[in-house]
Amino acid sequence: MQDKVINHLVARYILYPAILPCLLDVNVASRKGLGTSEGIRLAMNFHRICKVKYKTYYILKCDISKFFASIDHDILKKKLERRIKDKDALKIVFDIIDSEENGLSIGAMTSQVLAIFYLNDMDHFIKETLKIKYLIRYQDDFLLFHPSKQYLKYCLEELKKFLEKEKLVLNKKTRIYKSTNNFIFLGRKPNGNYAKYRDVRRKIKKRIHLYQTGEIKLTGVVNSIICYQNLCKKGSNY
Repeated sequence: MQDKVINHLVARYILYPAILPCLLDVNVASRKGLGTSEGIRLAMNFHRICKVKYKTYYILKCDISKFFASIDHDILKKKLERRIKDKDALKIVFDIIDSEENGLSIGAMTSQVLAIFYLNDMDHFIKETLKIKYLIRYQDDFLLFHPSKQYLKYCLEELKKFLEKEKLVLNKKTRIYKSTNNFIFLGRKPNGNYAKYRDVRRKIKKRIHLYQTGEIKLTGVVNSIICYQNLCKKGSNY
């Protein structure tokens, strides 16, 4: 309980004030007033805009392999040093980071905040260097919308190079979809239908397996179940 209280205090009074000003609005995880509902709203809105603007368009759907477990401590600390100037506050955050031998634990609030921050440079790279206007990211799941499939292929290769410097790798689920193809993002499909019950159940089963093999903590499973419960309450397609 003490660790949980400390995590919440550090997240609320040290991390959020330092990190929030540099985050883009398309980064919707672990932030007040955003979350999965905002991610879904943005996805549906971008689909509507692109359908009118381009008629035919494509979506690069990316997912990072073992994201939390792969977050590099040294890289994360260097990023934090640019945002947190108080040495005592920085030491507290570094101690929390170093409490895990590798990566970050999924369940802790500090981990959730640090994770959305870790990919912030990537968000800016996508928007400012690759010039992708329509981007949504929820932790390590993100979508890029563009009328050119060839340009998205180029973006994919550039992202691989960028993420290599961050010591991250895109997983095999990463691919480019035509706008008419179905895929699941935050429990919902591009056509507006929520994931069917079997899709939701499969995702939860995967989280349970990760817990059983020791890759994530129980809180990670609980958070996933709550998230999908909230999505299912809004849906009717299962």
